[in-house]
Amino acid sequence: QFYHRFVLYSVVSTLSTVSSGINAEYGYIYQELADKFGPTPILLNGQAVCLLMQNKPEQAEDVLQRSLDKDSVHPETLINLSIVSQILGARESARRYMNQLRDAHPNHPHVTRLAEQERLFDELSARG
Repeated sequence: QFYHRFVLYSVVSTLSTVSSGINAEYGYIYQELADKFGPTPILLNGQAVCLLMQNKPEQAEDVLQRSLDKDSVHPETLINLSIVSQILGARESARRYMNQLRDAHPNHPHVTRLAEQERLFDELSARG
């Protein structure tokens, strides 16, 4: 099982770095992997990113909601839902997802980077 998980993460990592011109094809690959191994949050997130790269944020949101149903505190799902919410103009939802991420994963790299950026912004704002 470890080997399958390692191979799966390797494939997902590789697919996430491809150019947007072939995202539909990679979206199908994510779907095939989900059909074979089950729709895990990491596969659903990969599929959602492909949909975003195809300018299909509503479909990406649907896929991410399925991921959230599987794991309500999956960090990448919360991050991606926040991004999709911003794209769709749902700022309150974007904030809610980021707050969930901060609460569930206070030491996640995205949370710590964001906190540092907020600190720097506040510091610069205070200087006037």
